[in-house]
Amino acid sequence: MFDYDIVIIGGGVGGIAIGAILASKGFKTLLLEKNKFIGGRCSTYEKDGFKIDVGVHLFGRSSKGPHGEILNMIGMKDAIDWVICRNPGPRWFYQGKFWAFPRELKEFVPISDFSSLMKLFRDVMKMKNLEDFERKSAKSLISKYTNNNLVHSFIDIISLLYFVIPYYKTSASEFVRCLSSLAAESSMGYPKGGCISIPRAYACGFEKFGGKIQTSQSVSKIVVENEKVQGVELDNGRFISSKLVISNAGIRETVNMIGRKFFKRNYIENIDKLKYSISALTLKVALKKPITNFKLVTSFSSYDPEERFNSLLKGKVPEEPFLFIPVPSNFDAALAPKGRQLIIAGTAVTQEGFEKNQDKWIKNSFESLQNVFPDLSENLMWYDVSTPKDLNHLGGKEASVIGLSQTINQTGNDRLSPKLPIEGLYIVGGDAGGWGIGTEMAAKSALECAEQIMEKKDLMI
Repeated sequence: MFDYDIVIIGGGVGGIAIGAILASKGFKTLLLEKNKFIGGRCSTYEKDGFKIDVGVHLFGRSSKGPHGEILNMIGMKDAIDWVICRNPGPRWFYQGKFWAFPRELKEFVPISDFSSLMKLFRDVMKMKNLEDFERKSAKSLISKYTNNNLVHSFIDIISLLYFVIPYYKTSASEFVRCLSSLAAESSMGYPKGGCISIPRAYACGFEKFGGKIQTSQSVSKIVVENEKVQGVELDNGRFISSKLVISNAGIRETVNMIGRKFFKRNYIENIDKLKYSISALTLKVALKKPITNFKLVTSFSSYDPEERFNSLLKGKVPEEPFLFIPVPSNFDAALAPKGRQLIIAGTAVTQEGFEKNQDKWIKNSFESLQNVFPDLSENLMWYDVSTPKDLNHLGGKEASVIGLSQTINQTGNDRLSPKLPIEGLYIVGGDAGGWGIGTEMAAKSALECAEQIMEKKDLMI
């Protein structure tokens, strides 16, 4: 007799999402989260009346993407109140000016290159068979249309925003999937209440259908006997038996919790070769009064993407880091005290060598933010900083923002399967299955993992 049908390790978006799905199907399910809160990188904290996201977030497809699909599936369609990024729409900051894409890009590039870029976007919307692009980079795709340096810098920034890796490493198929879906849905948005509203909605559904969530519970071991999962053992020695175990802890941590001896050598060798996305530095800025009505701004400059990334790997801090800048309180005024404003700004960084250059990274990023908003300093109350060390503490995975990176050889048919080669063991989240941007990929992974469990009928109630 098992204690539970399913034990889920980790309450990030992927874990809490699949918990909600499977609980709604009648499975007796327990979720164990090592932190005191759910959501992982997609969580929100409070300070001086501000509700502040741990990371820097916007959500590509809102209710029209996998988050909406899961909530529809469990009968909670309206559990998240989405605010779409419109009126005003997204803006790009370049050479001291705010501009709208794509119509104002032609002010900065020759008309021939502008036309080529527009043709690329039209072609992307029509691309169906993406298998031919799995082993090619986004850069190779763009280069067929234009070699303009500014256009390539722009596409590189999109890749960094979507996948937190440079465009010459990004899988062209993943780039096409995400760009075309965002353009088709035109529903990029942000949830009222902060990004924590997403895992909270899933948690509500999870518990509605009888699932149990236990925080501050760290799993030390996944117990396997006769090549089949038997349950999990907690740090305090407590054993919880289950028919299936689903890990949201990342593939390497999951393998370590089981023991490498349970896997074939070639499987371990492949796992060891997998690459994670890079990390991020995030500034959370509290202001005395509103200084902008924009909901989203992205600042960048023209540069050689490969030279820039190689300089990061060597420990060089750019003088003007690019910044992804959502303004949460312009989506939801309740995220800041009345009359105040909350701005969040993030930039991609490498974990290696970051601490040695941390002060310079913060200084240069803050100065770049001031360039975008000159009134920032005189209205500043305070600002918090999240670093790669904070991301690593929250969810491990080498402090990556996403999980396994969406590079060539790690997307589509090459992506790790949610079903691991031990009976009754699955993995969910940013390390297996799914496609998309950040939490949407984690949610898609949950959908795919749940489908595999239901189809194979590995669990009989």
